[in-house]
Amino acid sequence: MDTTQLGTFIMKLGAPNAKATLNVYNEIIKKLGSHQALKALNCYVEAYKYAILSLEMVSSEL
Repeated sequence: MDTTQLGTFIMKLGAPNAKATLNVYNEIIKKLGSHQALKALNCYVEAYKYAILSLEMVSSEL
């Protein structure tokens, strides 16, 4: 599974568990060795945060 597939999978499952999903992303980012993979996942984190806040899935304190 590449980072694109992983990101898509996590985002599909993440809506009901937005905060937990961001925690998973952050843990994956900490463990990755590849700078390119790190940048890709970090883009997903930022996009996911934006989606969460714009759709008001969770409070802005997240």
